[in-house]
Amino acid sequence: MLKHIFLFLAYALAAATHAQVQLVVVDADGAPVPYAHVAWQPLDGGRGELVISSPEGRAELPVTAEQLAGGVVVRISFVGFAPVMDTLRNNAPRSYRLDRLTVGLQEMVVTGQYAPGSPEKAVHRVRVLDAAQFRRLAANNLADALRNELNVRLSQDNMLGSSLSMQGLGGQNVKILVDGVPVIGRMDGNIDLSQLDLTGIERAEVVEGPLSVNYGTNALAGTINLITRKGMDSPLALGASVYAEQIGRLNTTITGARGWKRSDLAVMIGRNFFDGWDPNESGGLPSYAAEPADTTRHQQWKPREQYFGRIGYGFKPGVWSLRYKGEVMHDLIVNRGMPRAPYYETAFDEEYLTLRLDNAVFAERRFTKGRSMNLLLAHNRYTRTRNTWFRDLTDLEAILIDAKGAQDTSRFTLTNFRGTFASSPDSARIRYELGVDANLETGSGERISDGEERIGDHALYGSLEYFANRTLTIRPGLRAAYNTRYGAPVIPSLNVRWQLSDAFTLRGSYAQGFRAPALKELYLFFVDVNHDIVGNPDLSAERSHNVSTSLAYRHAKDKGVYRSEVSLFYNAIEDLITLAQVSATRYTYVNVGRLHTMGGTVGTSWDNGHWIISLGGGVTGRLDELAVERDEPWLFFPEVRGSLTRQWMEKGWTASVFWKYQGRLAQYMLTDDAAVERSFIEAYNMADLTVSKRLWGGRTTIGGGCKNLFDVRNVQANMSGGAHSGGGVSVPMATGRIYFMRVEVDLKAK
Repeated sequence: MLKHIFLFLAYALAAATHAQVQLVVVDADGAPVPYAHVAWQPLDGGRGELVISSPEGRAELPVTAEQLAGGVVVRISFVGFAPVMDTLRNNAPRSYRLDRLTVGLQEMVVTGQYAPGSPEKAVHRVRVLDAAQFRRLAANNLADALRNELNVRLSQDNMLGSSLSMQGLGGQNVKILVDGVPVIGRMDGNIDLSQLDLTGIERAEVVEGPLSVNYGTNALAGTINLITRKGMDSPLALGASVYAEQIGRLNTTITGARGWKRSDLAVMIGRNFFDGWDPNESGGLPSYAAEPADTTRHQQWKPREQYFGRIGYGFKPGVWSLRYKGEVMHDLIVNRGMPRAPYYETAFDEEYLTLRLDNAVFAERRFTKGRSMNLLLAHNRYTRTRNTWFRDLTDLEAILIDAKGAQDTSRFTLTNFRGTFASSPDSARIRYELGVDANLETGSGERISDGEERIGDHALYGSLEYFANRTLTIRPGLRAAYNTRYGAPVIPSLNVRWQLSDAFTLRGSYAQGFRAPALKELYLFFVDVNHDIVGNPDLSAERSHNVSTSLAYRHAKDKGVYRSEVSLFYNAIEDLITLAQVSATRYTYVNVGRLHTMGGTVGTSWDNGHWIISLGGGVTGRLDELAVERDEPWLFFPEVRGSLTRQWMEKGWTASVFWKYQGRLAQYMLTDDAAVERSFIEAYNMADLTVSKRLWGGRTTIGGGCKNLFDVRNVQANMSGGAHSGGGVSVPMATGRIYFMRVEVDLKAK
């Protein structure tokens, strides 16, 4: 009898301590919603958990009677459905119904917008690459993140880094921003994408086509805005990650964030190390065996070491929101030369040191009736130093070479002030934005023709959104600029968004663009063993016209979201700036007349939270003045991409495969005898496989996989010359097949 009484009391005590609330999640038709996310949290601030519903839509919350007495808030969500929230105060079984949405999850975008809003309602066509996408791609920098995107083609210079083209236009026509602040430091007209580390980046917003009204020069082919992660509301968050590749790459980062009632702080530091790689290395692994005369010291892919850090502090003293962001980067590339004949005892080595220091202050003031003011003041500094050494390979002693051009330092600065006032109340038929954008860029150093040059671009701009009816939005815009060296035209734009139905959205736009030559194109002398480029102070500014349209279909059905989209574009650029050969080995920038590009893309995707499937293709064509003179046709190149992701939510597994086909690229190149002929870069396929597993309640993620499954290295090209003296029959594209591993730890205080 005493034994039975003891067991009864123990059972009653356990039942009182662990209440175990039973839930069932169904849709509007009463069918169960499998694998729904059920997050619960005690109202007293205690620790909660995330529970995944079973295939029958059932979930069991391991809450205690004490927690229920104080109240437990629960949030049930699933992709394609509107989330539901409730407060539990007893352990009675419950059933929750989720209603389907006609669109997917509501991301918030800010690029080119009056206020943060969903990309579905934006008049511009905005693509969002978020942190989850970065993780599935195992992306370390912006080049990695864009590798699988349509209308984006990447190229590689093993001294200048990664660059891109969009809509058939070069990287000098793509505006790259970080939190709305322009990135400086273009080499050969391009920003080195491998210098833009994604640690601490919340998302990348990509807008194709001109945003010259909003962002001025360079924003012709497209705009990419990296949004940094702000401090968190939790008392304290710490994170660390380690990424390694078998070819000698090791990246480490540490992050920290702290949130208070009216302020927050985020800090990030990291180091990226790459030991260099050469296609001749057997098995793709670096060799440490002794070699006669150190003949393996010269590598096609140069050793590189980066140190970087970021700090962000936000403060809300009242009606204003203030924020400071500072970033620093130290990037060193080492180019070890081949041993010199006849005895192979000496070599010439080069070091390229890049220093970036970016500072920005943001201020935001929100008024009543949807009005707001945003102010930005930024000052960025970019320094690139080149040193050339004569090294004795018998004792490794090195001497700096005392010769013209062997040692030099170039410095560039950008001071940017931007202020906007926007009125965007939800119920108004007319919304508008007025802004001022002032930019002053300076350049100095031995490679600048007069030692120091500067150029300013200052503008007033504005636009308004007119809601003709519930479905039609018309947005005209205008930018009036003053350029200290060029007569900047008044730039107009017109965007239209027509909501044909709940599922179909039609967008169309016309915009003009203007790009003043950069200081480097005007005055920089860039001469080394691989390059011989001189600036041209007589360049004219580029002007462009862009027409684009897209039709998007988005619909949630069968517990998932289906999307498809078709887009078309056309660009016409006058006074295009490009490199041209002026002697046997020297190149300079010239205006070559008109360039036309046109093309389109088609894509489709399916996302139910567990399967993410996408497939798309596109084609881009180019027609320049030389083709017109020779009565030659447009030069087209295709591309196809696809991806497949499977997520096992309950077990924490994620597996992804990404593939992209880059078609044969037709273009014009200069031959060794200065003749202009057609050339081709052959087609190739790139594919990646990544797998990850969440552990320790989601605090740790372990991932690995293989990049470049098809082992692409150098792509064949029937070309001669280019910016590199001597030319070649292939161009470097990737470092062969790579196996990688990543470990991430994310700790948050409750």
